[in-house]
Amino acid sequence: MCNAPLQVSLDTGQDVLLRPVGLEDESRFQQIFRSMSPESRYLRFFSGASTVPDAVVHKLADADGDLHIAWGILNTGEDGTPLMAAAHAIRQQEGSSRAELALGVLDQYQAHGLSRLLIASVALSCRAQGITTLEAETLPENRKANGLFKALGGKVIRPMPPTTVWEFDVEELIDRLQGMEKPEGLRAVFSTNG
Repeated sequence: MCNAPLQVSLDTGQDVLLRPVGLEDESRFQQIFRSMSPESRYLRFFSGASTVPDAVVHKLADADGDLHIAWGILNTGEDGTPLMAAAHAIRQQEGSSRAELALGVLDQYQAHGLSRLLIASVALSCRAQGITTLEAETLPENRKANGLFKALGGKVIRPMPPTTVWEFDVEELIDRLQGMEKPEGLRAVFSTNG
């Protein structure tokens, strides 16, 4: 099984829920985008728009676990259990072995390993669905994402401008994440869903 929800503890001691997300979470997606800082929205969507259109929110929530894989981390200690972060792998066509990787983490939860937990979960789901290659696009000024993708073994296949495109072999990505000591929850991800 590669899509079992699990409780994990962050390095802050906070317990969170890591699980697949979908249309039933559309209102949570709307809330996470409203909660993003303008800078985070720009780095995630490459746009300075103050809001994310409803059609984009719907598309990101419309995950079926095959053509569109999505995982989220939910704050179980807050009313309504809001999303703190989410990651997606989206195929352009059914049966493709390639997918686009995208993720976003609310500002106050960055630098606590949420991206690695989400990428590990998405990568395991991708492997189960026959996706062997992931691509991700970043802006050059997004130093956090670029540093993370480099640490995860990503290869730049198109350097800037205006964006950098990274490529990941899913098996290599999983191996790289399995070898990491932190965050703590990574071991739970692999023991539950690996």
